[in-house]
Amino acid sequence: MKFYSIRSRLIWFLLIAVTLPLLLSMTMTFVLTKHSLREQATQENERLIFQGITNLDNYLQGLNRASIGVYNDPHFLRNLAKIPDDYRAVAEIYTTLQTMMNATSGIDQVYLHSFEAGQSTLITSTVPLREFRLEPFTGFIHYGPSGLFIQPTHMKHLYGFSAVSYAEHSTEQQVFTLHRAIRNIPASETLGVLAIDVDLEPLRSICRQLYDADTEELFLIDRNGTIIYSGKEASIGTHWKESDLLNRISKEGEHGVIEDDTALHVYGKLDANLSGWTLVKKIPHRTLYLRATRLTQINAVITGAALLLAIVATLWISIKITAPIKRLTRYINQIQSGQLDVDIRAMSNDEIGVLSRRFRQMMDTINNLILREYKLELANKTHQLKALQAQINPHFLYNTLQSIGTLALQHEVPRIYSLLSSLAKMLRYNMRDHTVVTLKEEAEHVKQYLDLQKERFGEQLEVTYQWEDEVLNDRVPKMILQPLVENYFKHGADPRLGPGEIRITGSRIREGIVKITVENNGTNIPQAELEQLQHMLKRPLKAYEEPDTSEQDSIGLRNVLLRIQLHSEDGSNTLCVDNILPHGVRYTLEIRTEAHTEIHIKGE
Repeated sequence: MKFYSIRSRLIWFLLIAVTLPLLLSMTMTFVLTKHSLREQATQENERLIFQGITNLDNYLQGLNRASIGVYNDPHFLRNLAKIPDDYRAVAEIYTTLQTMMNATSGIDQVYLHSFEAGQSTLITSTVPLREFRLEPFTGFIHYGPSGLFIQPTHMKHLYGFSAVSYAEHSTEQQVFTLHRAIRNIPASETLGVLAIDVDLEPLRSICRQLYDADTEELFLIDRNGTIIYSGKEASIGTHWKESDLLNRISKEGEHGVIEDDTALHVYGKLDANLSGWTLVKKIPHRTLYLRATRLTQINAVITGAALLLAIVATLWISIKITAPIKRLTRYINQIQSGQLDVDIRAMSNDEIGVLSRRFRQMMDTINNLILREYKLELANKTHQLKALQAQINPHFLYNTLQSIGTLALQHEVPRIYSLLSSLAKMLRYNMRDHTVVTLKEEAEHVKQYLDLQKERFGEQLEVTYQWEDEVLNDRVPKMILQPLVENYFKHGADPRLGPGEIRITGSRIREGIVKITVENNGTNIPQAELEQLQHMLKRPLKAYEEPDTSEQDSIGLRNVLLRIQLHSEDGSNTLCVDNILPHGVRYTLEIRTEAHTEIHIKGE
């Protein structure tokens, strides 16, 4: 049930709305950064590898040119046959080999073997060595058409010379060797072999500029997979373990990029006619995407802080929005349990606050209606009790009055008969169920009432009637004149003011509107009471509305006003009361009669 609450759904919605874009943004940033870094690294390293290949090719070309220096000396090939008998020839060969050794940096020693003379010569940085041999120390090497072969990196050796005679020589050094067959050009006869041992320092100097030794790896490999040079000294001269990658490189172009699950490999191939080596740079993914990872970590920290802030803000907003709803729900639960007078407080001015205030007003209205209904029910019980106490059959009373009147005639007392007839007619008029009568019937009822009052007051009461004939047939609400006349006898009659006068007039003031005036010469209504009475008569009344304590004395006027308002569709019928100078009261009725509009009786 909690999941379906507004607070839960609002929290989940806001969290998803904030979290999802942040995570998508971080993911897209990481992916795009990785792609950008890969492209950038690929381009930069392809340029580096190309420059490294160029430098290595240039260096090997220098070694190659140094090795073919033997053909530049026109006496060198002839001197090969003269040694060791001709000391001049020996000196010239020493000079040529020494020049060759100094032609390019990195040459450690030069070995020469002459087949015709059967002599091997080793030129080092210290002293030259000679020795008679039938076969070269290097054995028979397949040099190919070019007469050139580059031996992979190996440990430096003495080419069979005695270590005693070469005490300063150290064999704890790695070199690669360029072998060349010396041929009697243009013939293909091999006169001797030349071997040039080259230190790895020139290769190291070129390669260290191409990679970061702490995070990357660089390999210089020959066609057979032997490592010529590597940043890892222990692997130099060994077979490269990544044979599958080597096979893929051998099938690809002169340069390119190959990526596997762990690293990016950028390679370039050296001149195939000279060395056929391949330069491979291995960039691990952790190095390649280091900046992307760091950026992602920074973004993750920022995103985490943003998410934390978003969660706090989401919870705060959700609680702030839904707290008034929960408070209103608690109020409703209290009301449901029977606490109808619960104090509903609206703490905000938003829609929920407006709803709370409207709900509070509704509960006030309901409480007032319940209280009014209770009062009506109590009044109804009281009226029922009073009706039971005064339960007299009206028809029995009417027949009794007729019997008394007949008895008065028998005793020759016509005045008593006349008064009893008036009282009986009044009683019969009140007993009728009709709520609307003709103005003539209403006027006759008031006349009978005043006849009875004249019997009481005698010469002290004078009544005047002035009715227009055309209005007597108009239909008006029943019992609207007697309460106005009664007010004189209840509140206005005063013998000190002289004989009492009551004047009743009725006329048509405009089409469909009848004006009835009831005037008396009794005492004036006090000004404060008059203003209160006028205020009460100006506001619309309702059938179920209970009069205030201050309005109890004017209940007759209230009933008259209520009757004429119920008789009107739009409530336009009015009742006005004013004082007359020097003394007296005037009641004015303006009624839309039934002759010109339908009657709609409204009430409860």
